[in-house]
Amino acid sequence: MERKIVHVVGTGTIGEPLIGLLCDYQDQLGIDEVTFNKNTPLRSDRSKVLDLLKRGARLAVSEDSKDSFKDLGMDP
Repeated sequence: MERKIVHVVGTGTIGEPLIGLLCDYQDQLGIDEVTFNKNTPLRSDRSKVLDLLKRGARLAVSEDSKDSFKDLGMDP
């Protein structure tokens, strides 16, 4: 059986609430995994990213910025 993974690009005005809703209704929607992409590791976005991770989403980043995200406590 195929896994259903939904990937959202960005955590802006539309992305953040969409990721949250997808996480909250993951079972009802038949989604196995919710992932999201963030390009720039910003301290000001840390609480937003940590909340999305806590709700069950998985963070996807480029290999180049992986260490910068980890330095800010956001584990991709």
